[in-house]
Parts: sequence; structure tokens; C-alpha cells
Amino acid sequence: MPTISYEGYFHQHAPQEVLDRIEVKQKRKNAVKKDLTKLRVVEVESDDNRALAKNYGALDRWFREVRKSMTGKCMNCGGKTCADNDKEYKRSVAHILPKAYFKSVATHPDNFLELCFYGNSCHTNLDHHMIDLIELNCFDTVIQKFTKIYPHIAKDELRRVPPILIEYLKVEL
Repeated sequence: MPTISYEGYFHQHAPQEVLDRIEVKQKRKNAVKKDLTKLRVVEVESDDNRALAKNYGALDRWFREVRKSMTGKCMNCGGKTCADNDKEYKRSVAHILPKAYFKSVATHPDNFLELCFYGNSCHTNLDHHMIDLIELNCFDTVIQKFTKIYPHIAKDELRRVPPILIEYLKVEL
């Protein structure tokens, strides 16, 4: 017979000694959960985590602002994006310069493209280098936006800018 939560007994038929052991175990688990919650609260209150939370808040606000300009149409293939989906609209917002490497411009108003996440998966393909920036049908838009972003990139991040964008930057300027 399989053991469930009451050491093999149905909860209504379990002997009192089994019920007592289960109750003690449950109290221990609850105490451990409370202790872990206290630790999490203390961690969040540290200066580094406050700064991190502030950055996440800024990024979330940026996504909400970008959503206002979304059309529901992929800039690369013309497919449907998640613009109308309140939970998944962020999946259709692709950063031109990845936010992990370009923190200084992660929330720049022009550092995005509206790409489909489902269907042709243009966003995923761009992130995983299955398609390159230059292969995008909206490459002209990428160049226009990049010329606006470029002056705001931190000096230590400039080395990560794709060479193709630097070449086009020279032509545009």
C-alpha cells in the first residue's frame, strides 16, 4: 500500500501517535519557512539588492513604455507578435544591443525591435544568433535606432558593439 502523508494511513483513520508525529513535522517545516522568509527580507534590504530592484523597476517601466508603440506585427517577417497579450508582450520586445552586455542603454527608448516570439521565432533566432542583425528585413531601422543609441553607450561597453554596426555608423555620420 502506498504511503501518503499519514504514514500509509488515511488521515481520518490514522492513530493519534501518527497524527502527533505529522503535526510536529509540519510545525518544523513551517518554522523553517518563516526563517527563510526572514533571510530573504534581509537580503532584499541590502544596498546591492536595492540597486538591482531599482534597475528591474526601470526595465519594467521601459517595457511598458515600449509597449505603447508596438503594432502587433513583427518588423522582420510580418508575423503576429504578443503585443496584445498582457502577460507575454515582453517576449516580442527584442533589444538591438543586448541588455546583459549594454547596461548603460538597456532602457534607451530606441533600443528595441518588435519581433515575433512564436510562429517564426524571430526574437529567439536573433538572440541565439540563428539570424544576424544584417539579415533582418528591418536592418535600416536597426541602423537608424543605433545611431541614436550610440552616443549613450558607456565607454567600457563600446568594445562589444558589433563591427557591422560601427561600419554603418561611419556611413551614417
